[in-house]
Amino acid sequence: MPLAYVIDRDQRLVVITGEYAEASEWIDLLARVLSDPRRQPGFAFLRDLRGATTPVDTATVIQIMAVVRKFWPHLQPSRAAILTPIDVDAAALVAVAVADAERLPFRVFKSYDEAIQWLHQDESADE
Repeated sequence: MPLAYVIDRDQRLVVITGEYAEASEWIDLLARVLSDPRRQPGFAFLRDLRGATTPVDTATVIQIMAVVRKFWPHLQPSRAAILTPIDVDAAALVAVAVADAERLPFRVFKSYDEAIQWLHQDESADE
């Protein structure tokens, strides 16, 4: 299942689904998201891995995170989260570690509700 995204303007959320992917697929996807007029700066991003079955290796995760870092200032997300059904998802943990090193607000969750709550945490403080 290739990478795909849905934009929920009401929740100010971009949800990315699909199988684990290579960096080139992330370039294509994030370029499409960037040019989508429904997406606005400040939207949160949720990478939903619940349907993915074939994790990528550490080197691929580092390449993907280089793509994410390249697009981050243009997409201007508020936060990003990875939702995984696996207790210990090594690929997700590497992604979060790389994001931490870059000081990007990025976390991994096993619960959809907890991920959404964290993604919108700053917004509720603003209201």
